[in-house]
Amino acid sequence: MGKDGDKKETEHKGKFDYRSSRFFAVLFPAIYAAVLGITFLVYDIIPGPEFVVLVFLIYAAYNNKTWRFVKDWIPFLIVFMSYEAANGLVGKISMMNLHTGPYHLELYLFGGQTPTLFLQQYLRLPILDYAGAFFYTIYFFVPTIFGFVIWRESHKDYWKYIVALGILTYSALVTFLVYPVAPPWLNPNLTQPAVTPGVIRILTISVDKSIGIPVYKTIYDFLGPNLYAAFPSMHSALPWLVFLFSFRIWKWKALPVLIIPVGTWFSAVYLGEHYVVDVLAGIAYSTVAFLAVDKLLPFLADHVAFLKKHIPKD
Repeated sequence: MGKDGDKKETEHKGKFDYRSSRFFAVLFPAIYAAVLGITFLVYDIIPGPEFVVLVFLIYAAYNNKTWRFVKDWIPFLIVFMSYEAANGLVGKISMMNLHTGPYHLELYLFGGQTPTLFLQQYLRLPILDYAGAFFYTIYFFVPTIFGFVIWRESHKDYWKYIVALGILTYSALVTFLVYPVAPPWLNPNLTQPAVTPGVIRILTISVDKSIGIPVYKTIYDFLGPNLYAAFPSMHSALPWLVFLFSFRIWKWKALPVLIIPVGTWFSAVYLGEHYVVDVLAGIAYSTVAFLAVDKLLPFLADHVAFLKKHIPKD
């Protein structure tokens, strides 16, 4: 091919072909995302991780990575969707066998008063209400966004992250089933909302009332699949898992990421959604999941041929 032909081919490659499959791979998800976005705004619903993944799919399609993205993210979606589906079923079963261990343990450890009650009585401020709502809300997005970041930056760590997510979420599901615990904003008898001078549910009683839209009531009352899943706190576990993998990949440069789990831990207790015991359990569960993937699986891979073949190497 001559110089003119090479020049035309180069120019053609640099242009976006609106008749190509690449264009339609971007167009249709973008239209779908726009429709969902309008729906979320109209009905005051915060989108879940599946919507965020759809946005990432548009990026992948535009950069000719559609197949790789779909292949890599199907396991992520399976983990999250199966967790949400099973959690709803577990919630129906577990409400018949509720436990009060975290509540009584905190009364014992903190001299007859739970930290949640102390924070709400003596440190209650509107700015803390909104800051708590912010940290408690980004829980829905942080694990997915972080997954996308390491999918681009460190493919082997992305797969370890997926495995750790699976270990964490499924072990939490088993705990929710055999040891269901209600959040602090429910009375110790677990049948009625807490009353003054007890703990209040700040997200629905204060934040929703202030903004005039029942955002959190919609999320946790209508869309929340399991009311009795306080122990372990997944709001505490997932941000900590994100930090552990961040630190593994970027070392001390990842230190600012620590703001997310610490802010979420405080918010979970302050808002009346979790006991301190729930938070500590969430940290423990995610740490065990991380160590299982980071230390135990490589050790097993050295002795099991199947694992050695499929586990990404450092």
